[in-house]
Amino acid sequence: MDGEVAIVGGGVIGLVLAKELAGSGVDVTVYEARRRAGEGANKASGIVSVGGLASIGVDYHDAVLNSLDGAALYAGEEKLSIKAKETKAYVLDREVFARLCADEAIEAGARIEFGKKLDKDTVKELSRGRIVAGADGVVSGVASQFGFPEINDYVLTYKAEYAGADVRDLHSCELFFSDAPKRFFGWTVPHSKSVLEVGIGEWIRTRRNSVSVFNAFIKNSIVSAEIRGATKESGLASIIPLQARKATVKGNVLLVGDAAGQVKATTGGGLVFGALCAKTAAEAIVNHLRNGAPLSMYDRMWRRRYMADLQMHRAIHRYYSSLGPRGARLLFRLARTLGVEGFLSEYGDMDSPRKVAKRIFVR
Repeated sequence: MDGEVAIVGGGVIGLVLAKELAGSGVDVTVYEARRRAGEGANKASGIVSVGGLASIGVDYHDAVLNSLDGAALYAGEEKLSIKAKETKAYVLDREVFARLCADEAIEAGARIEFGKKLDKDTVKELSRGRIVAGADGVVSGVASQFGFPEINDYVLTYKAEYAGADVRDLHSCELFFSDAPKRFFGWTVPHSKSVLEVGIGEWIRTRRNSVSVFNAFIKNSIVSAEIRGATKESGLASIIPLQARKATVKGNVLLVGDAAGQVKATTGGGLVFGALCAKTAAEAIVNHLRNGAPLSMYDRMWRRRYMADLQMHRAIHRYYSSLGPRGARLLFRLARTLGVEGFLSEYGDMDSPRKVAKRIFVR
């Protein structure tokens, strides 16, 4: 096949795109600034739904730290308990998962150049006669270089792991909606019986330091009881986009994953939708190279397939962010009265709120 693709960014999404393209016979090279696959990937939390992981198409089993079948949601003294009969999600070591993605991309025939931080001139040169895919994260140099519309809504996060923690429920995460954060939430995720991830997200427009918000959050009575006497082993900050870019293709350059804003605004999860959009990008690129179809079809394809769910995630985020502590407590009380705990335990879907909405309508 004529043509060549340069992927800037060797995280999970860029590697999924590389695997899909190489498997279709496309000559593809991934340029990654870090020295090895997965370096720095654990800045993000690793909860991914069972169905979502299956859709990514990478053998993830060696990256699994824990399985989850439930969640406890808190709004002050109000609590919702969701407990399914089977595993709903896995907690992944994101670094290990990225290495597995790299192995599969290389096996498919992709080339990966690590330690390759590209300057603007190099990226511009790559775009001459090649398709360039920006998979270089939310602060995308490719997006900036080629003048893509900006993302203006973000959440800043900070998370840490505590060894020797007193984990309350090995297979359940905890979400806190009315403590320290503004327009997001705090969380705990068990990695094992004694290792607990604790994190917080804060809307960027509050202009508060995420570390100070985190330090206030861990004083929560439930969280403090779990990490009392535990050792804080790491602390990592990251940034999450809350909206998709208005355009993700310009000429022979496209964006995918966090660089495109293909992220669930409710939780900040970007692996599943980013990977699905990467597969869509591969489909559009192959169709462009083989049949001359416009590359701009990618933008239309991924929005038609996934934008409705992403917009629902954003609407849900806006709603719970607007409630305030008192409103959140009232909502939890009403939800418990209406039997929402049992409904979500049976029908909850982390990725597709449309499916949940349809079931509510049927009920």
